[in-house]
Amino acid sequence: REPGGGEGLFATHPWKPGQTLLRDRPLARLQAEAFDKEDPALLAKAHACLAEDGQLEVLLGSDAGMALWRGEPEDPRRDAFRRCVEDTWPEGTAEARARRAEAMCIFSFNSYMTQDGGRFHAVFPIISKANHRCDPNCWVVVPESEPGELVSARPVSEGEEVTVSYLCKADLLRPLLKRRALLRDGWEFNCCCSRCASELDDMRRFCCPLPGCPGTSAALREQLAGGLEASSCSSCGAVPAEAARQAWAERELQVEALVEGLPESLYCAWAPCEDFARDHPLHGLAGRWKNFIARRTQAEAHEADDEDERAALEEEGEVHRLALQRCLAEVLHEEFVEEALHEELAKPLSPPLPQPHEDADPG
Repeated sequence: REPGGGEGLFATHPWKPGQTLLRDRPLARLQAEAFDKEDPALLAKAHACLAEDGQLEVLLGSDAGMALWRGEPEDPRRDAFRRCVEDTWPEGTAEARARRAEAMCIFSFNSYMTQDGGRFHAVFPIISKANHRCDPNCWVVVPESEPGELVSARPVSEGEEVTVSYLCKADLLRPLLKRRALLRDGWEFNCCCSRCASELDDMRRFCCPLPGCPGTSAALREQLAGGLEASSCSSCGAVPAEAARQAWAERELQVEALVEGLPESLYCAWAPCEDFARDHPLHGLAGRWKNFIARRTQAEAHEADDEDERAALEEEGEVHRLALQRCLAEVLHEEFVEEALHEELAKPLSPPLPQPHEDADPG
């Protein structure tokens, strides 16, 4: 978080891309679904798992656990957790119920979901102290039964802060204001990283309409009512005409509704989303569409009985994967992209909705 982040982690010596900075055994693990403060049923399940798994004392009985961020005293989720514990464990003492609610806060703010299906939330004594950036220099690897790893995504200098993304890769492809809203809702801070502080929204890039020009125009951070405001072309310097900007805005609105509606909207989404991804391959919506299609095609290839069909699906999936890679490479450093794709495409197929800490899981 910049400025005003948590304690944070800092490199004690230089690291090359792909190196493991540290391995960190989980302080506590919880087999439960997301801690959704708006869903009492999910909260009740999480509380039941917390009571059964015996993680409470491990988390609250250690200095490492108590040092982790637990949110502001007036945070709505704290009240939701307290109500959940009171409703599902009325026989507990007030002190015991307060401790369980406190443990739920720690998991909510600090846990990472394990890979290969995301069955567990894992809280780490060191990794969980890393601050967020929308262009992180490290990623978190969370196996189901092994220690978590902090791996460098690009060169990290001695003394440089080690940062990770709290958002999954699909959410890193969302527009600036949407990313910041997700972070405010999930972790109670306004992201001020270089991407979020920019005057341009790097996830709303439109290809220059001039024939042969390889440049793009990005939507301005501050938009005026009545139309899309965009920068001049990054290559030729031309200012996009009002008619072009209006056409961009109309298509963007249409495709956004279709992508948000996946998978239900798949069949009506295919043609307009493919056309949009062809015309504006560096736009975040193109990346999110390709992310969904690459994962879906990969799943279909895995289930195919016929070898020729499997080969055709794998070839098609690779085309979508490369398109996603191109989009990711615009906002994440090149060294990060292959690991990001491996991690993102390994997840179970589901709609690209916000899933905090899904990167290490981590979309």
